[in-house]
Amino acid sequence: MSEIIEKRIGRYETLLKEMWTASSKYLGTFSVNLLVERVVWEVSLEYKEIELLQYDQNGISCAKMAARLEENPDLPVEDMFMKFITRYVEILARLLGYERAEEIKKKLDEEFAGDLSASREE
Repeated sequence: MSEIIEKRIGRYETLLKEMWTASSKYLGTFSVNLLVERVVWEVSLEYKEIELLQYDQNGISCAKMAARLEENPDLPVEDMFMKFITRYVEILARLLGYERAEEIKKKLDEEFAGDLSASREE
C-alpha cells in the first residue's frame, strides 16, 4: 500500500476507532455495532464503498477501504467519511443526550484538530 493512501485511510481509521471505543463505553459493543450498521446503510445510499468498512465486537477497520483506494485513488474518501462521522454523531447525540455526545465530540476534536467541527459547518 502506498504511503499516501496509508496515511489518508489511517487518519480516518484512528478517528473511527476512537469513536467506536468512546461510544461502546456508554452503549456497549452490540449497540455500537448496530449504530455503525445503520450509518453504513444510510451513507451507502450515496457512497457504496462505505460498505467495505469492517466492524465487529473487536472494533472497526478500514483495511478493505484502503485496498479499494489503492485500486481507485479518486474515491471520495474525505466526503464519505465526513458524512459517516457527522451522521454517527447525530444519532449518538439522540441516544446518549447532547451533553454526552458533546463530550465524545470534544475529545475527538482535541485529538483530530477540529476535523469534526469543520464537517458540521458544511
